[in-house]
Order: sequence, then structure tokens, then C-alpha cells
Amino acid sequence: MMMAMKRQMNRRGALRTLAFASVCGGACGVGPGRWFVSGVQAGETAVFRMSFDDFSQLKNSYASVRLNVPGIPSSSSQIVVTRMPGNQFYAVSAKCTHKGVAVNAFKKGVGLRCPAHGSQFEANGKVVKSPARSSLKSYKATYNGSDAVSVEFPNLGYSVATEFVEAGAGGRVKLEFKTLSGMDYSVQVRGTVNGGESAKAKFSLSPGGSLNKTSIGGNGNTVSLYIAPTQEAGFITIMRE
Repeated sequence: MMMAMKRQMNRRGALRTLAFASVCGGACGVGPGRWFVSGVQAGETAVFRMSFDDFSQLKNSYASVRLNVPGIPSSSSQIVVTRMPGNQFYAVSAKCTHKGVAVNAFKKGVGLRCPAHGSQFEANGKVVKSPARSSLKSYKATYNGSDAVSVEFPNLGYSVATEFVEAGAGGRVKLEFKTLSGMDYSVQVRGTVNGGESAKAKFSLSPGGSLNKTSIGGNGNTVSLYIAPTQEAGFITIMRE
């Protein structure tokens, strides 16, 4: 009896932590409300692998996407990833060096343009038109030669366990995981991977259902939950209680 109780206690706690991020629509050409998630683990450098199955725009030259990266300070959390001819990939901060407004995704003949004051940058972040005077911060982007590009972010305090994959649209993120009978499960959302404030997320059991649940009992089967994050990037922890 005591051994069984001990095993059950050891099963309590964080089941899984995921990084989530939104990808912009409009100028990025990917449509509104797309969410992507990736498993995370302990580490210092995060390398996000972006498969072309999920980021299909990057199959073509001059294509570009703008997305949020969990863990980067909120004032500069967006990056732009662009593919240029010759399979050259560039990843730069979207934060304009003039006033900090997010630049649009790359457009041939225009480059990366700030919609507020007109500064323009090359795909690699080099400034080519004022009022900005300095280049955008760049990150290492590595093409695998076939179907994905990886972007490296040092000193984020976590590493990525799985690739960045699409996990929802229409404002909701789908979470799917295996449950144990007799255990309860909840979802917490926070802005940083370690520490900081966290809140129990309300979820539904269907894509369009009411977001009115904060826990669910396990039955030994795989369950699907849907949450609606109120921030563009952060971390989701599935708790087993």
C-alpha cells in the first residue's frame, strides 16, 4: 500500500513543458492565427528547427516569415527568417533599430521595411535606408540541405527537444498527451521558462468549445485540450496532480 502511494506521489508534478509562438499574418503571407509549439528541456541555447512542411513559404527564394520566440525579452521577441537565392537563409530581430517598431517580413525590391518610419534593411539585417542607422541583430541560421532551417538563440536558458510544429489556428493551441487513471491534469502558462508568474489556463475539450475547464481527470487514454493564449509567445506546462 505504501509503495503504491509512493509511486503515485512520484508521478505528480510537471508532465511536459512546451514553448509556444505565433506566426504573423498579413505581410508574412501565412494567414492569421497560426500557433506553433515545441518541446523544451534544460539547457542554455535554443535551436528552433523550422520544417518546410509547416513553414511552406520557406520552400521558395525571397520568402519570409515573422514569428515570436519564447524567452526573448518582449520588447524584441519577434524575428524574421528569410530565404534568398542560392539557399541562403537569414534570421534577424524584427525590432527596428530606430524606434523599436517591428519590421515587416522581407519583400523583393523592398527588403525588411519598418511600417512606422520607413527604414529599410537587407535580408541579413544590414540597414540600407534611414532613419535607422544600425543593422538588425542577427542569429545563426543553418539550412539542412533539404527540408528545414534551424535558428540558434544563445543564452535563453532552455533548449528545444522537438522541432517547431504547427499546433493550432483560430486563436487556440491544441495540446495532446497520454493520461494516467486516477490523476488530475491542469495547464499553466507563463512568460519565462523558469520562475516568473504563472496562471492556470482555462481550456476546452473541442476546438470551438467553451474555455471553462481548469482540470481534467485521467482515464489512461490520450486527451486533447484547447487553450487560447493571451500572449504571443511563452511556455505551457502540463501539470499532473
